[in-house]
Formats: sequence, C-alpha cells, structure tokens
Amino acid sequence: MTWLRLWERSVAGIINKSEAYPRLLRQTSGRFNFQVVPLCRNDPALTPLRGASHMAYGATLAWFIVTGMAYGQQQPVPTPATISQPQFETHIRPILRVYCLDCHGAEEKLQGSLDLRQVRLMQKGGKSGPALLKGNHNASLILKRMKDGEMPPGEKKVPPSQIEIIEHWVTQGAPTIRPEPEKIDPGVAISAEDRNWWAYQTLNAPKIPATNPLDRARTSVDAFLIDAMRPKNLAFAPDADKRTYIRRVALDLTGLPPTATEISGFLRDSSPNAAEKLVDSYLASPAYAERWARHWLDVFGYADSDGDGTNDAPRPYSYKFRDYLIRSIEKDKPLNQLFLEMLAGDEMLPRPLKDPSPQQADLLAATMLLRLGPDATAAGGEQVIVADQVMADSLKIVGSSLLGLTVGCAQCHDHKYDPIPHNDYFRLRAIFAPAWNPAAWKAPASRLVSLMTEAQRKERTQIEAKENELVAARDKKAAEWIAKVFEDEVNKFPEKERQPLRDAFKAPADKRTPEQKKLVETNPKLNISAGVLYQFNQKAVDDLKKFDDELTVVRAKKPVEDFISCLMEDPGLKVETRLNHRGDPRQPKGKPLNPADLTIAQPEGARSDLPVEKPPSGTTGYRTAWTKSLFTGRHPLVGRVLANRIWLNHFGKGIVETPADFGQLGRLPSHPALLDHLAVELAKNNWSQKAMHRLIVNSTVYRQTSTANRKSLEQDQSNALYTRFPVHRLEAEAIRDRILATTGNLDPTLFGPSIVTNEDASGLVNATSNRRGIYLQVRRSRPETMLASFDAPVLAPNCDKRTTSNAPTQALVLMNGEFVRAQSVQLAKRVRAEAAANTHAVAQAKNVAASPIVPLSVWAYGHSRLTPEGLTIAFNPLPHWTGGQWQGGGKLPDPAIGWVLLNAAGGHPGNKAHAAVRRLTVHRDGFLEISGTLKHASPSGDGVRARVIAPGEKPSERIKAAEWLVKNSSTQTAARLKKVRAGDVVDFVVDCIETETSDGFEWPLTATLKSADGNTIATLDSTKEFAGPPGPSLVAQGAHAIELVYGRPPREGELNLIIDFMRLQAHQLAGKMSGPTLEDAVVAQLCQQLLSTNEFLYVD
Repeated sequence: MTWLRLWERSVAGIINKSEAYPRLLRQTSGRFNFQVVPLCRNDPALTPLRGASHMAYGATLAWFIVTGMAYGQQQPVPTPATISQPQFETHIRPILRVYCLDCHGAEEKLQGSLDLRQVRLMQKGGKSGPALLKGNHNASLILKRMKDGEMPPGEKKVPPSQIEIIEHWVTQGAPTIRPEPEKIDPGVAISAEDRNWWAYQTLNAPKIPATNPLDRARTSVDAFLIDAMRPKNLAFAPDADKRTYIRRVALDLTGLPPTATEISGFLRDSSPNAAEKLVDSYLASPAYAERWARHWLDVFGYADSDGDGTNDAPRPYSYKFRDYLIRSIEKDKPLNQLFLEMLAGDEMLPRPLKDPSPQQADLLAATMLLRLGPDATAAGGEQVIVADQVMADSLKIVGSSLLGLTVGCAQCHDHKYDPIPHNDYFRLRAIFAPAWNPAAWKAPASRLVSLMTEAQRKERTQIEAKENELVAARDKKAAEWIAKVFEDEVNKFPEKERQPLRDAFKAPADKRTPEQKKLVETNPKLNISAGVLYQFNQKAVDDLKKFDDELTVVRAKKPVEDFISCLMEDPGLKVETRLNHRGDPRQPKGKPLNPADLTIAQPEGARSDLPVEKPPSGTTGYRTAWTKSLFTGRHPLVGRVLANRIWLNHFGKGIVETPADFGQLGRLPSHPALLDHLAVELAKNNWSQKAMHRLIVNSTVYRQTSTANRKSLEQDQSNALYTRFPVHRLEAEAIRDRILATTGNLDPTLFGPSIVTNEDASGLVNATSNRRGIYLQVRRSRPETMLASFDAPVLAPNCDKRTTSNAPTQALVLMNGEFVRAQSVQLAKRVRAEAAANTHAVAQAKNVAASPIVPLSVWAYGHSRLTPEGLTIAFNPLPHWTGGQWQGGGKLPDPAIGWVLLNAAGGHPGNKAHAAVRRLTVHRDGFLEISGTLKHASPSGDGVRARVIAPGEKPSERIKAAEWLVKNSSTQTAARLKKVRAGDVVDFVVDCIETETSDGFEWPLTATLKSADGNTIATLDSTKEFAGPPGPSLVAQGAHAIELVYGRPPREGELNLIIDFMRLQAHQLAGKMSGPTLEDAVVAQLCQQLLSTNEFLYVD
C-alpha cells in the first residue's frame, strides 16, 4: 500500500463512514456527546496506519472512532416520567430558584408582594391572589402564568417539561418532605437538599477496597478502580511496553520526549523498581516544573498583557510570577504554602518594606495572582465599573482554582443553581477588598514596587558620581581638542579672515550679526563638534575614546533598578464592602459585610466569620486567615478540587469532568470514593504535588496500554471505568516543545522575561525563539498563531480546562507553517548526520529490497589527461574529501596529482596531466543550455582554459562544445548543446594552459535541460548541488527519522510505506533539484509528515 493510497483509504473511511471506520454514537440527556478512543491495534485493517500522515488531510484520524457519553455523568434532568412523587424541596424549589425567586423571595422587597420560597407562602399569594391551590392545577395562578408565558418576564421561560413537573406536584397536593417553619430569614436559605450535594460533604478517608494478586493493583488508586470494574467483570488492559511507558511518563511529567539515552537506559534496567526510579528522575528535572507550571498558569489566568480590548498593553514584569511558580513547583512547595503565598504573600512581609531579599521578592511575585486577570484601567472608562470587573474576574480565578465553584454567578443575585447567596459572594470579596482598595484603584503599571536595596542605591549613587566626573573630564578634553582643531582649520584661511571667523563661531547664535551669520553659513566645515573630530585629527578621537572606554566599564557596574508589579495591602487600611444591588458597584446597599468563607463550605450552623490574627505586615490578615482555613484538611471542596485537577492533567480527563464547577451544573464524579481518597492523601502527604504524581503515575491504571479490547469497548465505551489508558492530545506548548526537542534545537534556558512575539504582514503571530513555549509572550488579544491553532486558551479571565479540537487551521500550520517547515529541515539535517551511526536503522534498511529512491547525484568530481584536441582521456574521481572540497589527498600539493581540487565555487587544475573535471550525467533526454561566469582573479601565472566536452552525434563520439580562456579577468560561459540523451555525460574541464601557478578559478554553472518545445525539464546548479561523499541510504535515514520522532524503531511494513512516500516526493521534486539537495528535501518532507502524525501529537 503506497503512502498516498494509505492517505486516501484513511480519509475515505472517515468521510464516507465506511464499515472499516464505524462511527458509534450514544445519545445522553437529549444530546450527543463525543469521545475519541483508539480501535484495537490488532485489527488487521488498521495496523498499517500507525504512524501515517496526520492532520493535513486527516490520515491517522482513522485510528479513532467516536463513542458515547462523557467521562462523568451529568446530573440527570428530572422529567414527569421519572418522578412518581414530586416533593417541593427536591423537585419544585430548584425550578423556582432558577426562574422565579429573584423577584419573589431573594430580596426583602417582593414583586407583587408574592413570596414563593415556601408552599404556605405560595398559598398565601400576593396582590393577584393565591399562587397555589393544592390539588387544583387549573386554578393555581403560578401554573397559569407560566403556561401563558407571562412569567417569568423576559425571553427565558420555564420549559414545558418543568411546568409539567410542577403541575404533577400540584395535582398530588403540593407535598413537602418536612413541615415548613413559621418564620424564615430574608433571602433564599440554604436547604438540607443543598447541603446533601456530594461536593459539600465532609471529607473523610474512604476504606480502600480489597484486591487480590490477579487484579494487578500497584497503588491504592488501582483498588478503587478495580472495585468499580468488578460488577461488569472488567479489568485493566495489559501493561504498556517499556517504550510506550517511558514516552508517556516523559511527555506527561516534563512535556518533552525521552532522549535516546533515557530510553536505552530504561530498556536495560530490569530492576523491579525501574519505573519508580524513572518517575523520580523526571520529577527532579527543571523540565517537570516548567511543564506543570504551564498547567497552573492556565488556571490562574497568566498573561503578559492587560487584555483591555484596545491596545492590550504589555505587562513587562508578569514573568516574575511565572518564574516564581516554576521555582516553587521544582522545590515541591506544598500546595497549602503555595496558595498562602499567592493569596497573602504581602501579609507575611514587614512594613515598611526595605531591602527586599530574594525570598521577600518571591512573596511579592506570588501575590501577582490577584492581579493576573484582564484589567482595562489604562483604557479609560468609569473607574468604579472597571475596578469592579477586575475584582470580579480575580475572584472567579480564585473560586475556580480553589473552590471549584462558579462563585461569580452570585455577583448580581443569589446563585440560581448552587447554594451561594448574593450576600456570600460579597462576604467572600470582602476578604480581598482591602488589598484591592477600589476607592484608590491603581492600574497594573502603577503598582510597581522597587526591588533595589539601600546598599544598591548607595552603590549606584557612588558610581553615578564617578560617571559624572568622567563625563566632565571627557567634555573638558573634548573642548580642548575642538578648540585646537578649530584653530588649526582657521589658520588655513588668509590672516585677515581669521579673526572675523573666530568671532563669528564663538558668538552665541542669537547674538550674531548678519555678517557673522553669513560667515557661519558659508563655512560649515568650521562648525566642529566632538562627533566630527575623526575628520580632522585621529589622535583626538583616540584620546577621547579612552574616556568612553572607562565610562563603559563604570556604567556596567551600576546596579539596575528592578521592579515588580504586585498587590500590596496598606497597613491599617479599612475598606468597607457592601452588597451591590444587582451587582452594580454604583449602587451599594445595606450594612458593611464581614469577610467570610462561603456558608455552604461550613458545617450547618457554624460561624463563617474569619478568625483573624494580625500578620507582621500590620494589614487586616483576612487573606491569610481565609487561606489557612481552606487547608485544614476539613474543607469539603479544596482537597477534592486540587486532587481532581492533578488527575485531569495526567489522564486528559478529570474524575469530575468540569474541574471548575463541582456544583449542580457540573458533572458528577465518575469515581467519588477515589476522588475523596486522593484528596485525603494530598493533605496527608503535606499537600505535595510530587507525592500525588508518584501515587498516580506508579499505578496500574496509568501503566496500562491504551489499546481497547472488544469487551471494554462494548461495556466501557467512554472509558469511564479506565479499562485502558485514555488517549489524549498534547497541549499546544507541548507540541511545539516536542518538535524543538526532536530536532535538537530546544533551548533549555530557564526563567527570564517573556520572549516577544511578532505579527507579520499577513496577521500571523510568530515566535522566533527556540525556548520552551511557557516562555513565549502571552498576549490576550494577539496569541501566537501555532499555539492558538492547537487550542492555547483565550484567557478571559482564565482557562479551567483546555479544549481539544480538530480544525483545518491545524493542518495548515503543520503543512504550511514556517515554524514546522523550518524545524523539519533541521530534523532532516540531524537525521542525515546521525543515521550512519544508527546500526539498527542501517541494518533494517539493508533488509528492505528497493531500487534507488533518488537518482545518484548528477555531479561527479575528478581529474583527467587531455588529448591534443583538449578532450578528456579518462575520468578519475578525486579520492579525498576535506569537508569542503575534493582533492588528491590530505595535503596539497598531492604527491601524485598535485594541486588539482574542486569545490562549490570552482577549484584549481593540476599540471598538464591533471586537468580538473566537473562531470554532469544527464538523466533525461533533452537539450542542454549552459550558463555561468568563469573567473581567474590572480595577476600571476598564465591563466586557465575552460572547455565543455559533450557527446557527439555518434554514440562513442566526444566533441569540444565550447572553450574560454581567462587571466586575471572573468567571462560569461554560455553554450547550447545539441540533443543529449539520458545517461550522457558532459565534462566541464579546466586546465592550466602551460603552468599551474596561481591557477585558482571560479566557475559556478547552471545547466538547464529543456524539451524540444522549450519547456524546462530540470535546472541543475553546480554550486547548490555540490556535495561530498554520499551519506547513509535514504531508507536508513527514514528508519532513523522514525526513531527520533516516535522514540521507537520502525514497525513491520512502515519502511515500505516510507520508501513509497519518499519515491513519490523525489519524483515531484526531481525537476527542481538533484543529488544531495534532492535527498535533503525528500527527508525534510518525510520529517514534516512524521511531525504531523497523531502518534507524535498525542500521548500514546
């Protein structure tokens, strides 16, 4: 099967939905959900597709089928058919909360005096009378208004299915689960049903299920998953092979592919703890910290610009937060400490802050978390509105990253789905209000804190004093030289003109007389300054340069003032937070609110106000107290949210698929006991991320293959039970990093300012740096093109979970993007340089029977004796390659053939017995046109003679087609040969005439082969196609390319596919180039295809 045929087959299978590639759909909750999983790799129809060309045309998408429901179940939507006995608390109140209670219960002022928070209040009714008549749905006003579409007002109406539930409830007598209290507090209270939601339950360590040796459980994680599989009689897939495992672990933990040394070392390590040692080695690498910092930067909304929607001003100091995060993760800073520093680092610092140490600067960098969100302050607008939006965005970032709740939905009213009252939202915001201080709001650029110490300031003052002394001395010396040169130039004038010239140039410009102005204008040469002294006196320039050199040395020692843009709460500041009516910051109402955690996160009846201890900073201490309360191990949300996020980044899906929404609209956990276990283990292990990685990565569920067997596909289509490792694509930055690492061009430099990206004329934003993607500038309004095409997030304000799309732009980036094309060329160079040393690849190539993929080079390099007529007698190849030219031996002159040599530009003939010959072998019939320039540059010697020796009309005949002589000159060498046939040779001969002294020459040639009608068949360039000895075979290079790209040797049949592909490419390119140039182009095309395959872009 050819490579092209492979592509056609796989695309046809997808587009035409052929039987070979079925699309399995499963409907859930009224809509289709899609998931990509691999087919069985032992399916003979699909096995050859492994490693085929990816997204440009969708080829290896044939490796996947579409299956049903998402990983975690969505909470089922009740319908009348599923509810036999509807109850107010569990079925009716949630509907009213979404559609009615904003106007009829959430506020003290009730619309129409109607309160719908209780059944008895519905019976009491409002201005229009009772809203509910038990048992009589036709007379119940609430149902009539809903059915008529009068209520609620606006476009959003109660769905008919939910109206039917209410009608069913009314008909059955409007029952309640428990008696209703006679008196209730204002607002929508948190009910017992709210508190029964899984995410708000007290976090306790679940019992680890029992396992047996046949279950292959390696860690406690496996026990919970095995327990979930047992009812369906399922089990884990077999362990992945060692190559797959090391590739998976390396990409997962570091975002980079394993090196050949790492792979071979792991394959040789037969110790029982080889995998554990491998994991530890990757966790100890800086690349691990960069990789996992990138995950967290999404969640925290990190960007290098304001995102104000207009000029999107850069934030030059944002990178300090990124670097702080990388350092913290590398040190395995406990998550409780990490979040304490990010949320309240400034409260740990004494005030006033003097001489900040590196550790204190880190604390300042940490608090940038609370100012990472978009900020339109610099763009103008009403400050109170802008500040409120920034605070809302920042609270969303905190809420989604730590609490896993959409707290922002309670900014304007009570949360419609989750138990977060409007009041709770502003009590939570009150924790941060003194630090944000909206009454004295500052743009990011105004929040700079200097990191310069007093010692550095003193040193800078001393250096500036020395600098001023040198500048003054230099200016004095320059003035002396200017005066001297001026006088020297004036003295060149007649004596009577000298004094008027002196007076004119020395007079101030505004005091000059008309005569003096004229003298100045007509004698510009006398307008001498330090900048033009070089035109008059070199000694003056040298003298002044000594001062400049000394100034350069002195200025280099001057400390540079560095800044950080952060959040710092002022000591003693009192900031009141009130409820904003409908979320409008211009309409605060009610009494000041005490800062507090969410009520639902506290045990029922517990006080939620913060127990505050005054921190060293003298600030309120609110943020410190709140953060510490989150990490006691008793908070119901934090441990689950953090553990779920770590799991998500290992498997591409979370135990809760909605990592930022553990509420009613989010997905239910697929394995709630496992999630609780992970949360408990996280706290038990001092909130260590690395400990959590070890627990997960060393498990069987992680080590198993991603291959699905028929039974698991039938009973676990969506892989919710983890009966195989989930296949998932690498993130955008990891794809880019993997390409750079594979080509050998990755710059491993750590830390520092973000690499600026540039927008070209076509609107594409590209980064020219070879550093990791985490260091590229993140502009909210101008994302880097390649990263954006592979779903790099739009940070508005943050990204809870990256999406994975398959879009045409990805194919364009991979096949036409400058970055991938350039890296493919670099990879081809690496392949060519290394393939010969890859004995396995060379051996595989020898076992594949194939005719030459690319014709042998059309150029050959040698020497020859000449007949008296100047024809070559015998072509003798030059035997020695220096790396840049062909010659007779290691030293010149060679004892046997003397000075004869050939290089890309030209060469040197030997004596009369050894003319230099550049031979061209024609591979197609046609007419050959020769052009070039023959040059002999030396005035010595007798010059050189060049000839074109071509085939005659008879098969064995050789003729002199053209001849030129040059000495210390150049000449054009144009010639047109009669028809040539495939296999003919044309010799370009240069001899010494009489003596070989100073006979170096240049003769770059272009040979254009044309058809009888004048169309160009091929253009051959002697300079571009000049080459040394042939490298390893193209088949060996293809085998080595697969090893570099995939980290494994070629599978059976893959080399034949590669041969077909390279032969096709060679055929298409043969008219444009030949020899090594053609080989390099073919290998580069292959490399680009391999870098675009699913096997490269996906984990596993």
